[in-house]
Amino acid sequence: MSDPLGGAADTAIEHAAADAVARIGPLKLAAHDTQCLNCGKALVGDFCHACGQGAQSLRRPFWSLVGESIETLFAIDGRVARTLPDLLLRPGRMTRLYLDGQRARFIPPFRLYVLASLVFFVLLPVVIGQRVGFMSQVEPTFEEARAQIEESYQQGDMTEADYQEAISGMDQAEAMWRGGIPGPVASPSVTAGEEAAPAPPDGEWAGLMPKEALDAIREAGEKGDGDAARFAEVMDRPGQLAEQTRRWIPRMMFVLLPVFACLLALVYLWRRQFLFFDHLIVSLHFHAALFFAMSIGVIGAQLVGWGWVALALIIYSNVYLYRLNRVVYGRGAFSSILRTVTLDSIYFCALLSALLMAVIFGALSL
Repeated sequence: MSDPLGGAADTAIEHAAADAVARIGPLKLAAHDTQCLNCGKALVGDFCHACGQGAQSLRRPFWSLVGESIETLFAIDGRVARTLPDLLLRPGRMTRLYLDGQRARFIPPFRLYVLASLVFFVLLPVVIGQRVGFMSQVEPTFEEARAQIEESYQQGDMTEADYQEAISGMDQAEAMWRGGIPGPVASPSVTAGEEAAPAPPDGEWAGLMPKEALDAIREAGEKGDGDAARFAEVMDRPGQLAEQTRRWIPRMMFVLLPVFACLLALVYLWRRQFLFFDHLIVSLHFHAALFFAMSIGVIGAQLVGWGWVALALIIYSNVYLYRLNRVVYGRGAFSSILRTVTLDSIYFCALLSALLMAVIFGALSL
């Protein structure tokens, strides 16, 4: 590294390595070892009761600091074993305990949400080979579908026109899927030695819209219409649009956290004992549970198929939301069902809006 920032980083690493080699432990200050070095108050324990600063020195071996940072971020301790079963199997119980002040044994809500979203959006797609998507198992069925069409045509169940139309539609569907449809569908990645996915065929569709309409937009772009030119460019690169859209989805889901908390605040507007902070904790726990459940579903889908997994996730999310109303907010059965249906309807619209915004931002990012 030759730039000033790189030089400073190298110097810091060298000093940290030197400390590690020399085995420098906690700083020994005989005159002040019972006082906080920040505010001077008497120390009782590992943290100052007045300003909150830790009493332990930062002059420790380098890998000790790294390990502490990782532990701070992910809470790698016994709280994981206490948090995840309660979060996934006892909806609302951990949230209620957390709001009642019993927080030490659980992973903090925001850290829990970060961990859950990290598992779903980063780790599992890598583990299963970038095949996350509600249609990740569609590709092998294209040849099977063509074989069924051929068989029906040979048996006389289809006319020549129906046969040609079916084959053309199958070609267009496969071309669009290989090009990458924005949203939950994940297009297959091209590895070394493989040929790139074929471009959508010329005909009724070109990419994701009728060819005639796209040609008209291209023509308008060539005449100086900047918006038309950019739209045509986006439509010509559906695979890149899908990739950018997937990058924006985690960000939009993060934005939905306070949105869901606001919805909870609205349906419990007259219950003054619940502050917005309480609703935000409920939102963080709810979304963390859904991300963990979807991560389990991604693995389970390889065994039972996406249809059963999607049905299970829909049932689980609604039961979870119902239990939140019952356990956290103390509502009755009928009132909880009514609020669950209301929250479902409004939040579904918010979720669709967030996905649409992800597609728009993905297009603008090209």
